[in-house]
Amino acid sequence: MASRKKIHGKARRAAAAAKAKATKDEVATVNENQPLVGQLQMNDMAMSDGVAKCNHGLVPSHYHWHSHEEFLTTTNNMKQIVTGFLKAFVYEFDGAGGNFLAAYHATKVSFAHVWKDLAKMEFVVSFLLSSGTSKVMEGNIKIACKYAALSCYFEQYVEVDLLNTRAFPNWCKINELYAADMHTLVSFLKKRIPCSCLDEKYKEVKHIPKIGLCCSPECPLPCGMTERSVTMCCSRCRAANYCSRECQVAAWQGHKGECAFYSDLKANFESEHH
Repeated sequence: MASRKKIHGKARRAAAAAKAKATKDEVATVNENQPLVGQLQMNDMAMSDGVAKCNHGLVPSHYHWHSHEEFLTTTNNMKQIVTGFLKAFVYEFDGAGGNFLAAYHATKVSFAHVWKDLAKMEFVVSFLLSSGTSKVMEGNIKIACKYAALSCYFEQYVEVDLLNTRAFPNWCKINELYAADMHTLVSFLKKRIPCSCLDEKYKEVKHIPKIGLCCSPECPLPCGMTERSVTMCCSRCRAANYCSRECQVAAWQGHKGECAFYSDLKANFESEHH
């Protein structure tokens, strides 16, 4: 039978371990639930020596620097502009319940110098991809999903509004990233960063089925989520996905107007580019 001293010692060690775990869990919860604006302020992207950790392609490869000092100055100036823009956008985005278009309209005038500048918008995308990759590596998946969804939105904004290489944003893809499974999240980021930092993580998660979202408000599935491989796309507009024929029929009255809108956009885009 163990002595009273040993029993008390085990109890103390168990209590200490439980306290440490509770503290760790509490910190993780705070980090996951912290507003994205706060996460942007915490983002450790400083490259003071230009050598430290991998920046996951933060600086676009087509930039040409005449000196290390120019590299640091230009990059830090761009980061300040981008961070200010993203703070304002995310503030409006969160306030509108995750509405990208509401955030766009609330910032398009005050940040027109960012919205209309291709180099700045490319840096916004690069910044978010780099940040999302860092969050995946830290294990902060909820915030990583937000970064990924935002980067996808801005990436497609560039394609639609600045480069005119896309008819309209793929809202299904953007929304799927916001609530992404690990396979979808890591795959999205891995394809867009020039480093190999997510290669091992991808090997760990590539067996996970990718999850898609059904666009029907009446979908009986929890949160309208199902395996992406079984979803079907509206054949006319290609802008809405459904988990079944039944859901597509049930959603038709609500989708009919936007279906015509996106179909016209697609037809006009194709006529201009062929």
